[in-house]
Amino acid sequence: MEQGIWTITSRNDFLRQRTMKVKAISQEVAAVCRDLTDTWDTVAAYGIAGPQIGSRRRLFIWKSTKTEEPEIIINPKIIRARGEVKDYDGCLSVPGIYGPTRRAEYIELSGWDVDGHPFRRGFEGFDARIIQHEVDHLEGVLFIDRIDAVDELYVMEEIPETKKQDEPEYEQRPLSADLQEFINNRRRPVPGHALVW
Repeated sequence: MEQGIWTITSRNDFLRQRTMKVKAISQEVAAVCRDLTDTWDTVAAYGIAGPQIGSRRRLFIWKSTKTEEPEIIINPKIIRARGEVKDYDGCLSVPGIYGPTRRAEYIELSGWDVDGHPFRRGFEGFDARIIQHEVDHLEGVLFIDRIDAVDELYVMEEIPETKKQDEPEYEQRPLSADLQEFINNRRRPVPGHALVW
């Protein structure tokens, strides 16, 4: 069933809890997988982690830049990481705010597929970034914890002169002082792409 996305404004404590490892593909786990799939089509995102829909199970749904269909990964564990790239990040649970984070350029991941079959695969570039973002959610880490400074965060605002066009244009604007304070009060800084588990 489609679920609403939990955000730091309403569910801050829940999003900060570590998830529980899945021991078997039970009916409860299958239901969370269905909820992730049903919710996937209702949001514009690269991934959705269990905590974002109210589940403490260690799983997420994501879509590679190289495939058409999303994939569910259960019990993900980053077992190797190398390189570092500072690039764009954003999150449904921190709505409307974006900023650059430092993440590994390449990762190796172990986990299960939706049927409980184990795998081990490598990911690089933007796919590696997506996976790291979702694994962070499973550890109670948000992208705002990985920014170098709050003043690097921004919002995207529509340029008023372009409203008459079919496709509006947007520009980056810095966060207001109130929004900076809000984020500062909810951050738990993590250095670079350091693994926290």
